[in-house]
Amino acid sequence: MIERFTFGQYRSKNSVIHSLDPRIKIIYVVILGILSFTIKSKFEIIVFSLFMLCIVLASKMDLNELIKNLRPFYFIFIFLFIMYLIFSRSQIILGLKYIWRFLMLIIISNLLTYTTTIQNLIAAIEKLSNPLKIFKIKPRNIAIMISVAVRFIPVMFVNFEKTREAMLSRLANFRKIKHIRLLVTLLLEKMFRSASNLSDAMYSRMYNENVESRKIMKLKSCDYLSILVVVLLVLLIY
Repeated sequence: MIERFTFGQYRSKNSVIHSLDPRIKIIYVVILGILSFTIKSKFEIIVFSLFMLCIVLASKMDLNELIKNLRPFYFIFIFLFIMYLIFSRSQIILGLKYIWRFLMLIIISNLLTYTTTIQNLIAAIEKLSNPLKIFKIKPRNIAIMISVAVRFIPVMFVNFEKTREAMLSRLANFRKIKHIRLLVTLLLEKMFRSASNLSDAMYSRMYNENVESRKIMKLKSCDYLSILVVVLLVLLIY
């Protein structure tokens, strides 16, 4: 599973989604995320689902790879379904809608990191955060924090799998609370150690929060076309 897990990792491919301006893609993530939690009717859900399928195909993402990346979240979906089944069976349809919404959010975020390099992601977030300078907030700090958080997602899952396999080889039983507590403790320890190492590496390389990205970003014809497509989607749903 460790070798096949690619959630949050960039894949270099010649696709329309890859060529879009990263600033536009970040804005789309926000818009699509809001849409997924505001639509209610079956027609809207079907239209949005088909749209997301088209985006996945346009990004040339392997569907099998996408399904494998969703495996760590299956537990959450099953847990939510069981909770609605036990405590609110009359609202099971509502529960399925919430599961679908979380699924869409995961796919949307995966598409962003799948089609955008970490350098472009940092530059785009930094440029979008420039208005915050009025409040004396450093845009580069925000960009670095968000990008690091995104990159830590696959690291967290890899560390979880390695720790779990190591404990299983030592006859751990995850039905016991003490073994689950030990797993969580070891995982947190690894994540804090990784964060500390990253902080030391940035400090040793003279990280300067006042330095701004010099990357030039300009909207292309495909960006304007994508804006039209998203506007049509919003109009169709509402």
